[in-house]
Amino acid sequence: MKKIFTVICAFLLLYHIAGAASAPQQAFEKANGLFKEKQYTEAANIYQQLIDQGFGQPELYLNAGNAWYKANKTGLAVYNYEKALSADPFNKSAAHNLAVANQRVEGYVNDLPLLFFQQWWLHVLHFHSPDGWATGAILLFWLSITGIVVLLLIPAFKPVLMRWGAGVLATGFLFYLIMGISAYLTTNTHDQGIIMGTAVKVKAAPDNESKDMFELHEGVKVQVTDATQEFCKISLPDGKTGWLACAEIKRL
Repeated sequence: MKKIFTVICAFLLLYHIAGAASAPQQAFEKANGLFKEKQYTEAANIYQQLIDQGFGQPELYLNAGNAWYKANKTGLAVYNYEKALSADPFNKSAAHNLAVANQRVEGYVNDLPLLFFQQWWLHVLHFHSPDGWATGAILLFWLSITGIVVLLLIPAFKPVLMRWGAGVLATGFLFYLIMGISAYLTTNTHDQGIIMGTAVKVKAAPDNESKDMFELHEGVKVQVTDATQEFCKISLPDGKTGWLACAEIKRL
């Protein structure tokens, strides 16, 4: 009886795990079906639920952006296209759709183009995920330690190739460590955002009574350079700066 009970419990556990794993895929397919039926808001909401659950694939952000765009939610469309490009900076579909969405944004200010070395850096940075860089750093660290221990404990075994190998492993470890830290900081730095309000007044100071400097519209991308509890200081690519309520910005 105990064996039968154990087998039944294991079967139920595996069934539960399989069901939990298939649920996100079913939700994704349901959203795709709703999109085809032109129920864009409903589809976008399901995509957004998957994103909120921690799924961050570029394709998911791209689909969410497409659905919000069709639902005339320009700010959320731009936000999701930007998130897709954050995960995959050279995603041509996301870049094209973002450019199309930005045509709807009143007062859109084009970002400065990336220089060649900035593009090269992005290519290298996104070669691995932050976890991938960290895993590589740990592996190379222990291989370096192993090589050093071999050199110290076996004095007779010190060919030039072994020394060079230990040096290469140590250099690789430092490179992976630096890239892992950079990837982590890039992923977890949220100093940019998208304006979600239809028409937002930008103030001269972090105070509702201060002078209005200019107005921003839904979908404009801003750089957050400072913040108080309620207000954020923002800057635009054309040099304009000012303060607005942080609630008006959806951080990338």
